[in-house]
Amino acid sequence: MIPLNLCATATPQNGLLAALNAVEWERVRKFFKPVFMPIDDVLYEPGRNVSYINFPTTSVISISSVMTDGRADAITLLGSDGFSGVEAILGGNSCPCRAKVISEGWAYRVQRALLNQEWGQGGAMRSLLLRYAQSYLTQVAQTAVCNRHHSIDRQLCRWLLMLLDRHASSDLALTHERIADLMGVRRQSITTAAYKLQRAGFIRYRRGHIHAVDRNGLEGHACECYAVSKRETDRLLAISQQGIGATAMPSAVDRARIERPIYASMHASPTVA
Repeated sequence: MIPLNLCATATPQNGLLAALNAVEWERVRKFFKPVFMPIDDVLYEPGRNVSYINFPTTSVISISSVMTDGRADAITLLGSDGFSGVEAILGGNSCPCRAKVISEGWAYRVQRALLNQEWGQGGAMRSLLLRYAQSYLTQVAQTAVCNRHHSIDRQLCRWLLMLLDRHASSDLALTHERIADLMGVRRQSITTAAYKLQRAGFIRYRRGHIHAVDRNGLEGHACECYAVSKRETDRLLAISQQGIGATAMPSAVDRARIERPIYASMHASPTVA
């Protein structure tokens, strides 16, 4: 069960919401409801109306472009650094991609209509969403370049690092087949690339699990696309935290770190009240 006072007392662990100062979060918090999102949960499909926007805290979502034959290639990932439904917020009622949970966990969910109302008022929330949208577009563009120019093992490093950035530990519950589906390549290609990374001492894997042994090694072997996207995301989030949340005493980001054990305690059960 989710503590009934979660929204009333805990600073959100989502980086965007945590960048709001205490007064701003106090004003909008009643609209954001904590939900547990199981793995493989599809949040929206291409062209369908998006009713809810999700701000992950511990879950990770893949955004994929879906082909007419049913194949779906991921174009980016989002976790506590962002929110799902960027296109719907930017003026459309739907999104051109599929949003799917690839690492189960928690998120704050808000009705799109309510968030659109907040957007229309301008201010801190609108600024935060626009900054993330810029980061999102950078990630999507970089994925297109990466898929065209870089080897599978270097792409695999990038995706693993993106997952690690949005995950609570260095252990990832991923099969080679799931990674192949995520990247839009053959399973054998992932098996070969993973073997190469394991021989280099960067990862250790067993069926259904990948452990990052040497993150620095992964970063060194990854293509430049990872660094480009991460640098832009970090820059924009830092601007948001400094420019918008600076008036909170202590800052929302610092309080999120302090309250992490309190918030984590509600993760024990996947049942949503």
